[in-house]
Amino acid sequence: MSPVPGAHAPLLPGSKSKDVPPATVSGAVFNVATSIIGAGIMSLPATLKVLGVIPALVLILVIAFLAELSVEFLMRFTRAGETTTYAGVMREAFGPLGAVAAQVAVVITNLGCLIMYLIIIGKQILVT
Repeated sequence: MSPVPGAHAPLLPGSKSKDVPPATVSGAVFNVATSIIGAGIMSLPATLKVLGVIPALVLILVIAFLAELSVEFLMRFTRAGETTTYAGVMREAFGPLGAVAAQVAVVITNLGCLIMYLIIIGKQILVT
């Protein structure tokens, strides 16, 4: 049986332009900031509606503290180690179980964002 023609073709074709500039730190910061701000702006009204003003404010402050703590943690271990990924930092700090925990946390966060976007899209469809 002969192989199917093109079965070993890459999923994405090679770059035709060799003049593509490399990614920059400012570009990475902008991408992370827009994703955090976008998800945060969409979730704040629902949080305030469900919890109320005072508990939601306390929750926002706790999340801000945890975000600051996690950024400091990432910076400390990224500078000390050889890795450039979240899973690699967790592997250096906590071993293989830490890397798996980081990947599971990313999956749960992504699923939460997808559910949030589906709810927003569903409400927009029902309104129109």
